Amino acid sequence: MGKNYARPNTKRKLPNIFNKKQLVALFEAIDDSQVFVGSLLALFCGLRISEVCNLKKQDVDLESEKVIVREGKGSKDRVVMLPSKIKPLLDKWFRLQKDIEYVICTSYGNKYATNILSQKFRIYLKKAGLNIKTFKTEVGQQRYAYSFHTLRHTYATYLLEKGVDLYYVQRSLGHVDIHTTQIYAYITNKDLQNKINMAFGKVKTGKRQSMIEQSIDPLQALKLRFAEGELSREEFGEKYEILVELEKIENGVF
Repeated sequence: MGKNYARPNTKRKLPNIFNKKQLVALFEAIDDSQVFVGSLLALFCGLRISEVCNLKKQDVDLESEKVIVREGKGSKDRVVMLPSKIKPLLDKWFRLQKDIEYVICTSYGNKYATNILSQKFRIYLKKAGLNIKTFKTEVGQQRYAYSFHTLRHTYATYLLEKGVDLYYVQRSLGHVDIHTTQIYAYITNKDLQNKINMAFGKVKTGKRQSMIEQSIDPLQALKLRFAEGELSREEFGEKYEILVELEKIENGVF
């Protein structure tokens, strides 16, 4: 299982990750724009929660598609590539936040505190049905299956699934030791999965199953909510944009 699932005295602790349906449910649930953008950066750039809170607009270069992470873990700087798919959204965000120093901030324009972002993210995990309790520590502290850091784990796993070399994933995450990055190789092995599917035979999707999948399409569900007056035009527009981008990810377009 993962970091939060792992019981004491286990030798290897594999991190949990979000699958694509969970990501859609999560981002559809987030209605705080600051949390939304911060979560998006963590997912698409593999940033830690402290790195998201400390990120300044001047360190996001939309033209060259790069993000400079200042004084990350170990007080080290690093450069992270910015996927072109989220450039339009960030460009719009920066135009709305003209006189703000940080990418995400409080209502007073100050830097977001990591504990506040973590708490708010937990609220949206619960709203999306992902606030799953696992076990309590020896001192009685409750552990959960998912947290803000799960976005970073998901980023790393997704890159490996898409064939990105482990060395480049290590650089993006800012790991000093590549063995730290190798843990994600235990989570994803598409080649092995394909071989197993071929060995047992792939499940064929019939017409009925296809109809069921279409009926729970999140984009269609969002349109229905808008038509029924549950969402304003602005809320619909914002959520529609991110669902379209997440759908592109599901179809293999990063």
